Amino acid sequence: MRRWQHYLQSFVPREGWLVAGLYLLLLAVFALLRLLLMLRNAHLAVETPSATLLQSFLVGARFDLAVASYLLLPLFLSLLLLRRRVRPLLLGFTLLVGGVMLLGLAEGEFYRELEMRFNGLVLEYLGHPRIVGGMIWAGYPVLRYLLLWGAMVALFAGGVYLLCQRLLRSPPAPRLWREVPGAALVLVLMVFAARGGFYSEPLRWGDAYFSADAFANELALNGLFTLSRSLLEQAGGENNHWLRGHSPDQARATAGQMLLLPDEQSLGEESFPLLRQERDDDARPLLAPTGRPINVVVILMESFSARHVGVLGADPSLTPAFDALSAEGILFERAFSNGTHTHQGVFATLASFPNLPGYEYLMKTMEAQQEFSGLPTLLSRQGYQSVFLYNGLFSWDNKEGFFRQHGINRFIGSGDFIDPVFVDPVWGVSDQDVFTRANQEFREMAKAGPFFGAILTLSNHSPFNLPPVLPFARIEAEDGMEGRYNAMRYADWALGEFFRQARQEPYFADTLFVLTGDHGFGTPPAITGLRLERFHVPLLFYAPELLRQTGVRQTVASQVDIGPTVLGLLDFDLAHQSWGRDLFSATLPDQGFAVIKPSGGEAMTALIEGDYLMLETPQEEPRLYRYSLGFPPTASADLWPTEKARGESMRQRLLAYVQAGLMGLRERKAGSPDPLVPTRATLPSPLYR
Repeated sequence: MRRWQHYLQSFVPREGWLVAGLYLLLLAVFALLRLLLMLRNAHLAVETPSATLLQSFLVGARFDLAVASYLLLPLFLSLLLLRRRVRPLLLGFTLLVGGVMLLGLAEGEFYRELEMRFNGLVLEYLGHPRIVGGMIWAGYPVLRYLLLWGAMVALFAGGVYLLCQRLLRSPPAPRLWREVPGAALVLVLMVFAARGGFYSEPLRWGDAYFSADAFANELALNGLFTLSRSLLEQAGGENNHWLRGHSPDQARATAGQMLLLPDEQSLGEESFPLLRQERDDDARPLLAPTGRPINVVVILMESFSARHVGVLGADPSLTPAFDALSAEGILFERAFSNGTHTHQGVFATLASFPNLPGYEYLMKTMEAQQEFSGLPTLLSRQGYQSVFLYNGLFSWDNKEGFFRQHGINRFIGSGDFIDPVFVDPVWGVSDQDVFTRANQEFREMAKAGPFFGAILTLSNHSPFNLPPVLPFARIEAEDGMEGRYNAMRYADWALGEFFRQARQEPYFADTLFVLTGDHGFGTPPAITGLRLERFHVPLLFYAPELLRQTGVRQTVASQVDIGPTVLGLLDFDLAHQSWGRDLFSATLPDQGFAVIKPSGGEAMTALIEGDYLMLETPQEEPRLYRYSLGFPPTASADLWPTEKARGESMRQRLLAYVQAGLMGLRERKAGSPDPLVPTRATLPSPLYR
C-alpha cells in the first residue's frame, strides 16, 4: 500500500496536490458565500423546503467548481513554470481570492436590492463611484462586512499556510519525465471542471434551474460565474454597429410604428415602450365560439424546409401528411424562421423575441433572465397548464433552464419515454415516440382544464438515424441527400400519425394547432447571399373544428408573429410586448415583414417586406433584392444602386428594430412587466369562447 502511495505521489507533482487542496478551500469559500446570501435574503425562502435549499448548494457546487478552475488554472501553470517562487504566487492568489470574497459579500446586498445575481449592471454602478460609494456607506453596515471579510481572508490564508507546511516542506525535486503525464492529467481534469464536468456542452446559467422555486434556482448560481458571462457577452463588438443607427427614442418609436396595429392601443409605459393590447373589438370571425376553453399546441418540426413541402409546390413532395392537413387550415406561404438554428427557432416562436446580432444563443445568456411576452408565459397567467415534449436532452441549448423560467411547468425529454419504438443513439427517441406521448399527455391534461403544449421534433437531424423498417418506400437520391429526404419524410409521417390519433380524442375539437419548422436547410439554388432557403418554412394554423376559414395567405410572417396571432385568435386581449404582429388582424396595414439572421456568428441581418429583402452587414454596402419562392426560386441582382430610396427606408426600419431589441435585452425590458398591468383579459370570460 505504501508503495502505491509513494508511486502516486511521485506521479502527480506536488503542485497538483497543492491545487487539489486549494480546490477544497475555494469550494468552502463559495459555499459560505452562498449561505450568507441565503441568510441575507431569508425572507425569500420562507416557503422553500429545506431539502430544496440544500439541493441549491449541491447544484451550486458544480458552478463553484467551474469558477474555482478558472481561478486555479493560471496558478497551476505558474507553479509548474516557477517552481521556486511558490510563496509569492500563493500570496498573490490569496489576495485575488480576498477580492472574490469581498464581491461575494456585496452580492448578498445586491440580490436583496434587485433580486438578481451579479451581471453587467455591476459595471454601470462602477461607472458612478462617488454616488454609489456614498450610497453603500450610508445604507449598509460596511464596517461589519469589512470585519467579516477580514476574518474570512484570515481563515483562507491560514488554510493556504497549512497546505504549504504539509506539501512544501522540502525543496522541489529535479523535474522528472514521469511528472509530465501526471501534470497533463491534472490539467485535463481542471479543464473539464471549468466546463462544468464531462458534459457535451459547457456549463450554462440554466443548469441551475432545477426546481420551480426561483430563489432556490438563483441561489445555486455563482455570482462570479454570472458576472463574467454577462461581461463577456456584452464585450462583443458586433452589437456596436446596431446600437448606433438611431437615437434610443427614435429606435423605439420606429419599432413601435412597425409593430403597433391600428386596432391596438399603446399602453404608453416609458419603461416598456412597445407594450400594447388590442382594443375592445368583438369582431373575431376566424374561430367559432364553443363555450369551452381552447387549448393551444405549437409543433416545431426540425429542419422542416418549405422547399420540400408539396402544398408549397415541391414535386415530389416529402410531406404528404402536412399537405393533407393544410387543406383544412390556414397556410402562410411566405413564412420564415428568425434564425437558422433550433435554438433561435424555439425562443422566437415561444418567447416571441427575434434572433438578434450578438444574441444568437439568447437562452444561454444572462439577459434571458427577464420576462418575455411569449405564449407559455401569457397563457400560464390565464390558468393554462403547460408541457414541452422533445426527443432529446433539455439541457441542450439550455431549453429547460430558459422555459422553466418562462411559463412551462413540465418537460418530457429523452429519459422520460417508456419502451420507445426507436432510439437514435445520438439524439434520443424517434418522432413517433414523441408524438405518441404527446397525445397521451394532452388527453390527460384536457381533463383538468385548458393546456398549452409545445412539441419539438428531432428525427430530421443529422446523422438521420431512423427505424430500420420505414413505414414508406425508402427514398433513393443521387444528390447524396437521401438521409435528409427520408428523415423529413419520416417526420411528416409521424406528424400524420399524431393527428390520426388526436382526431379520436375529445381534446382535438377544442385545440388550436400551430405547425412550423424551427428552420429550413440549404438546397440549391441559393436565394441571395443570405441563402433565404435556409429560413423558408411552412406556417400552418390548424383547427378544423374551430376555424371558419381555410386557405393560403401571402402575408410575410415569421416565428415571432405566432404568439400575438394566437392571442388574437383566442380573443385574449392581453397586454404584451411581442416582437411580432397578429397576422389575422383586419387592420394589418401591409404585406407583413420578417427580421431574420443566420446563426454561426454571421453578422448579416435582413428585413423582408413583401417580395423585397434588404440585407445589412456591418462594414459592407447594404444590398436589396427582390425574391420569388416559386419552383425554382429566384432572386434579382442587387437593386441597391437603382432602388436606393426603397432600400434606405427598409434599412432604417431594420436598424431601428434591431437596436430597440438590443436595448430591450440589455435594459431587461424586452418583454412585459410582471405582474402585467391590469387589463380586461384578467377577467375569466375570454378563456371561454
